[in-house]
Amino acid sequence: MARWENEHKTSEQVREIKRQAVLKEASRAFGRKGYHNTSLDDVARSLNIAKGTLYNYVRDKQEILFECHKEALDIGDAAMEHSSLATTGAEQLRLAIRYYLERIAENLGACAALLEVDALRPADRKEAVERRRGFELSLSAMVERGVADGSLKAALDPLLVVRTVMGAINWIPRWYDPERDQSPAELSVEMSGMLLDGLTAS
Repeated sequence: MARWENEHKTSEQVREIKRQAVLKEASRAFGRKGYHNTSLDDVARSLNIAKGTLYNYVRDKQEILFECHKEALDIGDAAMEHSSLATTGAEQLRLAIRYYLERIAENLGACAALLEVDALRPADRKEAVERRRGFELSLSAMVERGVADGSLKAALDPLLVVRTVMGAINWIPRWYDPERDQSPAELSVEMSGMLLDGLTAS
């Protein structure tokens, strides 16, 4: 359960800590039950607070969904940075996907939110779609680099590769159980191998 009580903080710090607790608990619920099956009542019960208290920190469930989207997209940005020192396109792609996989498996609610883009407000949806498109294009550039430097097989369609890989990753919340299955780190190694080994030039 996310921490709710805090001591020795300013009022602004306490408010932000509690807002993050709301977002984290809601994200966990989205990962467990899905966005549409999660209510603000569920989130409030998990935090042992009144539902009305939530509105001090978030406007509604759509705002929480957008924050979860941003978290997933921030993970994508971090994956790009993590892979930036790779020497080949294939290595860069593998590092980025492995990093993204592990962090998404640790934040299932953020990943689950990616499947609910149509539930966002129009302005938020536009921002989320544009950022996701940018992430896909960055990954596509890695595939293009790998084909050019010979580390990936020739004649690959970069965007098709990326959409196939990301499609598999985005369904992780539907079946992955961190208490029963592999750890996020183990999952990232095994699954990235399944997704990428067939693309590597021999």
